[in-house]
Amino acid sequence: MTRGSRIAIVALLIAVVGLGAAILLRGRQAQTERDPSHVLVYAPCGMTGPIGAAVGAFRQAHPEVNLEVLYDNAVVLMRSIGRGSRPDVFMSPGHLEMGQMVEEGFVAADTVRDFGTLDLVVFAPKTTQDLNTIQDLTKPHIKRIALADPEYNSVGHYGKEAFKNLGLWDSLASKTFLREYPLEAVTMVTDGEVEAGVTYLTCPLDTNPEKADRSTIRIVATIPRDKYPPVRCQVGLLEQNKDRTAAQQFVEFMVSEKAQQAIAANGMLPVEELR
Repeated sequence: MTRGSRIAIVALLIAVVGLGAAILLRGRQAQTERDPSHVLVYAPCGMTGPIGAAVGAFRQAHPEVNLEVLYDNAVVLMRSIGRGSRPDVFMSPGHLEMGQMVEEGFVAADTVRDFGTLDLVVFAPKTTQDLNTIQDLTKPHIKRIALADPEYNSVGHYGKEAFKNLGLWDSLASKTFLREYPLEAVTMVTDGEVEAGVTYLTCPLDTNPEKADRSTIRIVATIPRDKYPPVRCQVGLLEQNKDRTAAQQFVEFMVSEKAQQAIAANGMLPVEELR
């Protein structure tokens, strides 16, 4: 083989290798374009209405992000994270759950944002008689009151604080049935197992109506906001997340005007109500 032939073969091999690398690079770029960023959000199941509306608005604004939302009780979601599950974003129905996630090192404190608020109400089965005010809960015929456990659930914490600040807790503690999950307390009321309960207004009575039938209950009274800490529905990034940029986009979107309008139109108070 002549020297010229060897040079030609080497040049041909270099060209083939270069062409292969270019094809591989284009393939990787195309794959990246086909596979959008993926963000997994853990969200409280009592707020599927407003959160779902905000999620829909986010998907329209950011079609490049594959946003997946898993709804469940916040305590269940927290325990799942404690056992090793790793969403990118955690949403909380109050400061209690989010505070615990931050304290345990799962959620980055500097990423937490308030995205909405809710009013607290006393509600009762329509069959409960002679119950028209919060103070009526102390009457002898009101024997059972359902409340989510204040140690684990924000709604229960706010409810207990409200009763204490109203000077009623000492009278009501013995008749209060603490439930592990807020929906259990709601269900006890809707099923007529107790005479009354405490829940967020619209949550899940309107914001997740398939879980609680409003037709079987009535709102007795809205508890004055100055009797319990502000209800801070919050969103934050997990310390370990797969796509921080896209996850941060979602967190910031939840406090945007478009998201605030979406949640306000679907049974939740916008964050400006906290001010």
